[in-house]
Formats: sequence, structure tokens, C-alpha cells
Amino acid sequence: MNPRTPASRRAGRVGSSPPGKWRVAGFTLLEVITVLVIAAILYFVALPGYQSVVVKSGRAAARGVLMDVMTRQEQYFINSKRYATSLAELQLPEPYYIDRQAQAAAEAQASYRVALDVREGVYIGVLTVPVNRQTADEACMTFSLDRTGRRAVSGSLSAQPAQCWN
Repeated sequence: MNPRTPASRRAGRVGSSPPGKWRVAGFTLLEVITVLVIAAILYFVALPGYQSVVVKSGRAAARGVLMDVMTRQEQYFINSKRYATSLAELQLPEPYYIDRQAQAAAEAQASYRVALDVREGVYIGVLTVPVNRQTADEACMTFSLDRTGRRAVSGSLSAQPAQCWN
């Protein structure tokens, strides 16, 4: 051995650690807790905003499907000289459930149930009734569109349906 080689090298220690001390790579408990606290704050700040956007996308799907069913009703009226009293007459499934993308869906994955408003055999309009998670939208619950084009909504904004329809 070369007498000029430092003792720490001869002992197999690497780096600048003093003799007898081991240098361990990793995170301290304080660093991990700090990251977890920041992640939790971001989660609780972002989650309500995300849920609001999801609810609003469900509303948009409901409005779009209402317009589609109304268009089908008008075409049916032109062809048959009467309004359809069932979704089956409009070539739609019964019951008709839609998801947030306004696509037909199974009841478990649906956001709305679409139905015709028929009273005593007379067609009144179209309804979309919230199901599953969409029932959390207490502001704009059931959307309805009657055959004259009048728009309505149930829920806390029922007195101001334009806020739900825009």
C-alpha cells in the first residue's frame, strides 16, 4: 500500500463522510410530510372545482339530448300528423338513460333518464331526470322542454331556468 493514500480510502469509505459516519441517501420525514401536506391542500382545493365541471357537463348532455328528442318529435309529427307518446315510436330505447357524453348508457353509468311527458295520452314535452351522481346537482335537477319550446328546470334555480340552460 501507498503510505500517501488517505486512511478513509484504504478503509473503503467513499465520499466526504468523516470516519465512523455513514451517509444515507433519501428523504427525511419532514420532507415527506411537507409533500403530503401540499398534495392534500391541492386535492381539497381542486376537487370541488372538478366536481362542478363534471356536474355541468352532465347538464350540457341533458340539454343536448332534449333538443335531439324534440327534433325527433317534430319529424314524427310531420310524418304521422301526431306526436309520439313513447320513446320507442321515436326509435329510442325505453327506458332511455344517457351518460355525460350524451350517449345511451346502462342505468348504473347514467347521468340522466330521458322520458316523454305524456298526460292522459297527450304529449306535453320531454324530461331529463337526474340519476346516480347527477342527483348531487341540486341547483338544476330535472330539465324539461315542452312542445311549444318553453324551457323549465326543477331545483333551487327553478325560478331562473336560464341559468341552467346556458
